[in-house]
Amino acid sequence: MEIPVRSSGREELIDITEQVRRAVDIESGLCVVYCPHTTAGLTINEGADPSVRLDVLDALKRLVPDGAGYRHREGNSPAHVKASLMGSSLVILVEGGRLRLGTWQSIFFCEFDGPRDRRVFVKTVEG
Repeated sequence: MEIPVRSSGREELIDITEQVRRAVDIESGLCVVYCPHTTAGLTINEGADPSVRLDVLDALKRLVPDGAGYRHREGNSPAHVKASLMGSSLVILVEGGRLRLGTWQSIFFCEFDGPRDRRVFVKTVEG
């Protein structure tokens, strides 16, 4: 299944938990979520408090600052590095037809080079 994602800012964490939940079509197994973009990624973190998203983005900005002498000519090297740090895929257990996320966990699409129209792929594997 393909989930369309539209970012509205240069950098943002977009909660895609409900879209991924709707893609689960098995009783038990694994749910693989994959991002096919080099300047975006995926993560699981707290979804209840929106300030957590801002804290994650702020921490990444401190770790990977703009204008740090990058060689990539497009000017979006920090986005590539941040995407690599976050990762391009997640694997989540499925039991009883539901994602086995913790109470406060949500799935986030991490945009680092927006705004853009993006996509995420979801595949379930029974087992």
